[in-house]
Amino acid sequence: MKVCYINFNIDNPRDRITLQGLKMNGVEVVEIVDKTPGWNKYINIARTFSSVQDKCDIVMVGYAGSVLVIFLRLIMWRKIIIYNALATFYDSMIVSRFGGNVFNIKALWYYLVDFVAFRCADLTFIECQAQKDLIVRVFKIKPEKMLVHFVGTDEKEFYFDKSIPKRKQFTVVFRGMFLPEAGADVVVRIAKELEKDNIYFIIIGRGLLHNQIENLVTELKPTNLELITAFIPTEELRVKMLECHISLGQLADHPRVQTTIPHKVFESMAMRLPYLTGRNKGVMEILKDDETCFTASPGDYKTLATKIRELRDNPEKLDKVAQNGYELYKREYTPEILARKIMDELAQRSIGKSA
Repeated sequence: MKVCYINFNIDNPRDRITLQGLKMNGVEVVEIVDKTPGWNKYINIARTFSSVQDKCDIVMVGYAGSVLVIFLRLIMWRKIIIYNALATFYDSMIVSRFGGNVFNIKALWYYLVDFVAFRCADLTFIECQAQKDLIVRVFKIKPEKMLVHFVGTDEKEFYFDKSIPKRKQFTVVFRGMFLPEAGADVVVRIAKELEKDNIYFIIIGRGLLHNQIENLVTELKPTNLELITAFIPTEELRVKMLECHISLGQLADHPRVQTTIPHKVFESMAMRLPYLTGRNKGVMEILKDDETCFTASPGDYKTLATKIRELRDNPEKLDKVAQNGYELYKREYTPEILARKIMDELAQRSIGKSA
């Protein structure tokens, strides 16, 4: 199989990990990347593709490339186009950032772009079954045009290293973008609740709610919390996470969490870190409570605080769940295994076979 992988930028986990896995499986990949400002990048991509199109069996468009999918379908009617979408523009922009407010022109724009892109693509890769169900229902897409393809993680960046010792003080880490569904504000409140329990918290992130999180920290003044909003090199981030005892997932009571599996799920499993998350559909497709993760009621910081206190006092349980998650990752979710599942599915559908 020969794949032409196209996007404006492939320096993101979804594209990078997919490409890594395909190459591990012996897939020949031609990468076309153009970051030129404005509409010129579309012209450049079209020109570059015309010179390599005879060498490729299928075209794969990378993450957040809905408009690009539509453009490519207009100029290549006969090529198989696979869209490695992860999620929808509408879900990530409107449901996440605007709380589901559908009564504005932005919402209509994102909906229409997704609506057309999913029809232009022959097949679309989605991050979980809950996301697929949402798309089929909201965008009226045939289920067979959607395929669940889990993210995984880049094993060159996130991996278990037993030589890195845990901190002497029991430490909980939250790493991720400050978006409404993430629940960084919930973590601040948990930290305040556990201020006198000798449990330390590290929050690493930035994003939309940056100011709100900083203001909440200033207001509550938890003495057991370190807030890091500056960029941290991946190697330093990995070490900081490995030094901790628990990795926190999405904790907010927000509709967006029901249809996503954040990257840090796979990162935590790959680093053999026990993972505590709010109970939601997406994550529970791959993890089981008290077996490969821990769960609590989303948004309820008091219940989450109690859960963390209990886990601190049960190191054997923490270690068992961490090991189970690590073994599950190695068995099901490495880049090589996930890409092999893609290839098997494409073979079953007779997609990508050379003439």
